[in-house]
Amino acid sequence: MVGSDFDIFAADQRTQWAVEMGLIRIGEGINRIPADVLLRFPDQPRRKMVAMRNFAAHQYDDLDPRRVWTTLTRDVPALRSYLVEVVIPGLS
Repeated sequence: MVGSDFDIFAADQRTQWAVEMGLIRIGEGINRIPADVLLRFPDQPRRKMVAMRNFAAHQYDDLDPRRVWTTLTRDVPALRSYLVEVVIPGLS
């Protein structure tokens, strides 16, 4: 469990790798969403999500744990809220 402490996260390479893989999977999933669906939700930050996927997948030695932590603790919860509040109701 990541908890709420960056220092614990930064010291746990296994958790960092697991989070990085999760970010890669989110970006891969975004790449598979049909264009017509993406057009229905123009406010979602798909380019940023795919960019983070690409960075996590290809910049192994340069991936800053602080950047991953920020994505994990700020951006992923914001994405979840957007999906629950906007996308899921918008699909019905």
